[in-house]
Amino acid sequence: MSSGSRRCLATAYERLLAGVYSGVAAESLAAESTAPSEMQIQACWAAGLLGNEGLTHRHGTVRILDPGMWNRSAGPDFLRAEIEIDGVRRRGDIEIDPAPQDWEHHGHGANPAYNQVVLHVVLTPPGEGWYTRNAAHIEVPVLYLAPEVWRRALGMPSPPCRSEVPRCRAPLAGFSPAALDSLFRCAAAHRTERKRAHFRRKIEALGEHQAWFEAWAETLGYSANKNAMQMLVRRAPLKELGARAEAILLGTAGFLMPVLPTRCSEEARAYHRSVWDVWWELREQYELSHEHRIPWVMAPVRPLNHPHRRVAALALSARRWRSIAPLLNAASATRLRELLTSLSHPFWDSHCTMSSAALRQPMSLIGDRRVDDFLVNFVYTCDDSDFAWQTYLSLPAGKAPSAVLRTADALFGNRPELNKILSRHYVQQALLQIEADFCAVNICRECLFPTQLAEWCSD
Repeated sequence: MSSGSRRCLATAYERLLAGVYSGVAAESLAAESTAPSEMQIQACWAAGLLGNEGLTHRHGTVRILDPGMWNRSAGPDFLRAEIEIDGVRRRGDIEIDPAPQDWEHHGHGANPAYNQVVLHVVLTPPGEGWYTRNAAHIEVPVLYLAPEVWRRALGMPSPPCRSEVPRCRAPLAGFSPAALDSLFRCAAAHRTERKRAHFRRKIEALGEHQAWFEAWAETLGYSANKNAMQMLVRRAPLKELGARAEAILLGTAGFLMPVLPTRCSEEARAYHRSVWDVWWELREQYELSHEHRIPWVMAPVRPLNHPHRRVAALALSARRWRSIAPLLNAASATRLRELLTSLSHPFWDSHCTMSSAALRQPMSLIGDRRVDDFLVNFVYTCDDSDFAWQTYLSLPAGKAPSAVLRTADALFGNRPELNKILSRHYVQQALLQIEADFCAVNICRECLFPTQLAEWCSD
């Protein structure tokens, strides 16, 4: 099976999707969308992933010529941006809010610091009578970002509708092993094609090195701090790090303080002092204000996965990026694993946080599981070679996550061979895709997926 076949398999799955959702109105899809956090949208805006043109509420078409500088202090979210509305260029600030009304709820309308805002970007459509005005009582143009815009920027599938009772079990019971495997391969191929397309858009917006650095940062953040790590590397991009990576990343993350608590060891104090001395000269450039701080999740996180340690691992990776970058392909996966798992640090090998006691014995800063996730979700997925696709199909799976088990139970019940079916990584990925496309977003009694499955089986 060639990489061209992967595209064909993905196309087959897309035809199945089209058969199920061809009659679903766009309005109903948008109604099911759950908006992301404001910080996520800010990160997308900073990267230029939300497009450069849109239709304002009452001021015609707007073109984004320069998204502005992401603000680290109090005030508008982006400073010194440049836009063009109906051919007229304007320079000023940009504010992003989940809803138009947040402008007044947050007191921006009475705050002169927001008088230079030239565009108010929102995720909820403004009502007919709404207008955003500043302290000088001048109207500010409002740009509404529809769900399809930010979902595409975040690499999320466009949602169709919520599951009640699984009706797909009956047609799937009649699938031969070959037909079932065909469905899984098509769903997995569709998932990898979507991921690769999203990654290509990030490369176009951020550059290849920054896009890969972001992917590695997200992997280190795992699920709890994936978004926080993305925000961190948007605030402190790879090209600005160099030999000062530890100070810039730990400081921007908010993990450095003028003085460590008295309970800390001398070893911790000495390390912190060495980083703080570098950070002190960079604080004005990189330190974030309280309102723009990165939302880290500290618990429940295993001590070895604490954000302090993950950011330290990211800093080490940044310093070795010239060696890492050439290995970001399927053919070099073994050497990439060896390099990443060998990264070592005299302090972080034996500490979980900046102020914690030393571990009884040193632990690897980056384990095989993190590297496996990186290879599976980015390296093999974004490599368009036949070797990458064949390797992807051969990957064994670890313990299935709860979402996979839930979907497998809904679709197959107690099918005897279920454990064997779930032993391949591409099958788990296929079930995650099916769950996202159908089970999690469908009203089961109205879904056409069972009918499409019956036709699939007969093809």
